[in-house]
Amino acid sequence: MQKLQNHDGSGVVTIPKNDLERDGLLDEGGNPVSDTHIAVERLDERVYVVRMCDGNIPELADCDTIRRIAAERILEEDNLRLRKK
Repeated sequence: MQKLQNHDGSGVVTIPKNDLERDGLLDEGGNPVSDTHIAVERLDERVYVVRMCDGNIPELADCDTIRRIAAERILEEDNLRLRKK
C-alpha cells in the first residue's frame, strides 16, 4: 500500500515499476515513457480509475475490466435476490 503524497497541493501516487514494465510503459533505460497520456477519473468517494491512453480516451463503460466488475455485481445481486425468495 502506498501513501498519498503532496505535490503543490495535488495528491500524487506512484505506479510500481514492475506494473509499468508489464504494460510496456518503460523505455530501454527502464524509465517511464514520458509521453504517456494518463486519464484519472473519480468514480466515487475515494475511488479513482487511472488509465494510460494513446490520445483518445475511450468511454469507461467500454473498458473490459469495468464491464467484468459490473457483470459480477449484477450476478451477485441476482443471487442475493433469489436466496431471499
